[in-house]
Amino acid sequence: MAERLTRAQRQELTRARLLDAAEARFGDRGIHQTSLDEIAASVGLTKGAIYANFSSKNDLIAAILERKVGSHEEPHPIQSLATWAARLGDSFESNADRAETRRFALALIEFWLHGMRNEPTRALLAQWLRTAREVNAQDAATLTGADLPLPADQLATLLLALDIGVGLQRLLDPEAVPAEVYTAGVEAILGREHPK
Repeated sequence: MAERLTRAQRQELTRARLLDAAEARFGDRGIHQTSLDEIAASVGLTKGAIYANFSSKNDLIAAILERKVGSHEEPHPIQSLATWAARLGDSFESNADRAETRRFALALIEFWLHGMRNEPTRALLAQWLRTAREVNAQDAATLTGADLPLPADQLATLLLALDIGVGLQRLLDPEAVPAEVYTAGVEAILGREHPK
């Protein structure tokens, strides 16, 4: 027999469902075109469930960004710049055409614009980007005996810029900007792994 969930566990599940639904709807329809009623209805709830978990639409946006800040992977030990380049390229290419990636990228553009006029959102988005750079810099720091082409923090900034830049161009013209362009860029910066 399944164990009954506590009230706190049910509320956490509801909150997660609302965040998933909001992220998907914002990516599909945009922040301003998506109502709180739509988000709630998409998971079989009412707007009251949203207000039980978030004080406003801005609070819901902030919670999505906060969740993304916490979703960065821990650094992995890296054997060489070339193996790091291969890992980054494989990750980008395997996720580039996923519907979830496209939806989050579209929502991210809107979050970015929203953050330019809304200080709490700007601060959260800046923290999310800072965390992404820190993870890349920490990955670089695990390399032993390798000469980095730039200081770790600058390298991390450049790799994130490449990821965002190629990703945004792919949203508009995926045929002209294949995911392999990202891998080629990373290899140009870090080096290429040679087959054994």
